[in-house]
Amino acid sequence: MRKIIAFFKKDIVFLIAFIFAIFSMLAVKPSIAYLDYINTTVIIIMFSLMVAVSGMKEANLFSKIAIFLTSKFYTIKYIALTLVLSTFFLGMWVTNDAVLLTMVPFTLILTKQTEQEKYSLIIVILQTFAANMGASLTPMGDPQNIYLYAYYGLGFGEFIMAMLPITLGALVLLIFTTSILIPNDFVRPILVSPKIDSRNLWFYFIIFIVTILAVLGIIPAWIALINTLFWTLILFPRHFKNVDYHLLLTFLMFFIFTGNLGQMDILHQLFGSFLNNNYSVYFVSLFTSQFISNVPASVLLSPFVNKDLSLALLQGVNVGAMGTLIASLASLITFKFVTNSFPKDKIRYVKTYTLLSLIYMIFITIVVLISY
Repeated sequence: MRKIIAFFKKDIVFLIAFIFAIFSMLAVKPSIAYLDYINTTVIIIMFSLMVAVSGMKEANLFSKIAIFLTSKFYTIKYIALTLVLSTFFLGMWVTNDAVLLTMVPFTLILTKQTEQEKYSLIIVILQTFAANMGASLTPMGDPQNIYLYAYYGLGFGEFIMAMLPITLGALVLLIFTTSILIPNDFVRPILVSPKIDSRNLWFYFIIFIVTILAVLGIIPAWIALINTLFWTLILFPRHFKNVDYHLLLTFLMFFIFTGNLGQMDILHQLFGSFLNNNYSVYFVSLFTSQFISNVPASVLLSPFVNKDLSLALLQGVNVGAMGTLIASLASLITFKFVTNSFPKDKIRYVKTYTLLSLIYMIFITIVVLISY
């Protein structure tokens, strides 16, 4: 019993998600329909990427890249800009979750090795915004984009043009805030070059590449899972202990909670009564995302939004990725890395994240309203 209690107490975010899920079960009776709530593809991809990243870290790949970066960019400002912009553009093609699972651990390693840990929190916050806003541009960048793109049968060009003001506005803001918040201080060069475990690194690359193919929808997620389990069980069973099972269970609990919310008739009646113009659709989707995250918000609201207002819904849930930590579940990924690496800075992180995300959300909302 003590071990069970310790397991729940170890992660406050998981504990909150678990409590939310339990309370939602009181309103919606548990049934086989719960299985439809769970996005198994997301869980599989997160698990596989955690294994791959753990292996690449052990093989010293991230340390080697850190040495290369510090040899090309001598100040923390330009290193931060490189990290943030790389996250932004990768998010367009590899989804925000996958990018953060890869880039945030690398950032934390780099700032530690260059003795710039005091800037770790602000950099990973900006990377979180970069992943969410970069991913907003393309149908494959976010789960909610994939869903809405298919649900409304949107054209690719139509989709891109609707999201372009958001993405460009975010890009300008990311460059500006990174330049303002990160000083132009020289970093301590990394003098000791670690030896890369090139033999094992190839197997980690296989896990990573196959998982990315699943992210892009080229292969089914179950193939990525089998591939990950095969190589890990045979060669690297030690990496199973490096998987953040609390994070996977947190996502599972949120899937149950938001799935149950979507079954409540009172919410359907509430939303269906006034989603009749771009402004109401945009702001309702933005605010709903703050409480149940943007993917469930998309599923919940889409039946009440006509196709001619679908782009406002698309914009609302993407801008709504900012705000609270659960507005985009991808944001929880960054938060978990921070709490593991800087457990004493959790409150400071939440305060800084919330303040900056509100500034971003207001600025980009103004851009969206001007585009109307």
